[in-house]
Amino acid sequence: MGKILDVLEKETHAKRYNSHRYSYETVKMPGIKYDEREVVWKSHGETENHKTPINLKSKAQLVGEQESIFTYFLDGSRRTYKVDDFSYTKNVYPVLAGQVGVGCCRRVDREMAEEQLRKRNLIVLPDKANKDGWNTSKRCAHWLAKVNSISHSTSGQFTFDDILTYSTKEDEKLENKGIAAIQDYMTELEKIAVAELVSQKKLDQSNYLIKDGSLEYRRDIHNKQALNLSEKHIANNYKYVVGVSKSFNPTKCKVKGGGSNSDIVAKLKLYERTPAYMYQSGNVGDVSFAIWYLRIQDAKYTQNIFDGILKVEKVITDEKAQREGLDSAEIDKISAHLLNERNPVCYGADARWANHIYPVYLTESYVKSHYLSSNFFLQLF
Repeated sequence: MGKILDVLEKETHAKRYNSHRYSYETVKMPGIKYDEREVVWKSHGETENHKTPINLKSKAQLVGEQESIFTYFLDGSRRTYKVDDFSYTKNVYPVLAGQVGVGCCRRVDREMAEEQLRKRNLIVLPDKANKDGWNTSKRCAHWLAKVNSISHSTSGQFTFDDILTYSTKEDEKLENKGIAAIQDYMTELEKIAVAELVSQKKLDQSNYLIKDGSLEYRRDIHNKQALNLSEKHIANNYKYVVGVSKSFNPTKCKVKGGGSNSDIVAKLKLYERTPAYMYQSGNVGDVSFAIWYLRIQDAKYTQNIFDGILKVEKVITDEKAQREGLDSAEIDKISAHLLNERNPVCYGADARWANHIYPVYLTESYVKSHYLSSNFFLQLF
């Protein structure tokens, strides 16, 4: 106990400062975290040329009498920590750690069951730790072996799964870079989870997957271990995947030529969706998405006008849809089934209750139940 940082200090030839340890999740100010990506609505993303929102109440009631198209639910979660400061070449850099979990649950006869779980414990160092420029992955593996040679718990052997590094070159807050490295690691686990479902032929038109968050994965050309999927693989893997974001920045919804569409989103009534728009990703090559917004909770019961609205994404996987847009009937079907997945009760302890898809909420809870307590995790260092 307490020897991990001593080992890393010695192995990386650093100087420790025994800084205060804390969880970033507990020191942040409360509030909704919005997606900061700018989405430009360039053209219609569906076959029907809708000009106004579409009400899906009757459609939702109709499909509610049928089996849901959603069988699988995927959620990635992370907890990040500041564990110390190390100095290299007279500069001080933060050392971070993280618990990352990616879980997938399936619904069988109206009950939820575990499908996959990937849980990883990480340490994140500045790239300055690798002073001589030796192969970074091999160097990190060497440090990891040294760290895991220590018995960290009286109740059993605790091990870390990986040591990452963050770049110290760009002019950006270093702690944010460390957190981004943990976030990217989680993203890789999500892509692997989807690929596994596809390889097992578990996704089809009757068994969709809801992924919590965006489907737009940026390419990481600097990470040789990253699962940088080609356009062909994205079209294959994400044909029956729907991305659902609980948070988004409404000011980032732009019309072609400039200006914001946030008022269109804000004015949505319960059961209504916006027309779908085509979005060309700048991160994953020549891949297009159909994006639309759906109100699943009445605004009069929420604290913020954008609470109760989901951003929904679907990868456009064939050439015809690339030209004409996603079939409007498919968008209506997906949206109607999403309306029937809403939280059945208000979880007052969670400020995001109005945006929850209930099985995703259960999957998130399942993943988080496998975390060590923050106090215990920090004591490992």
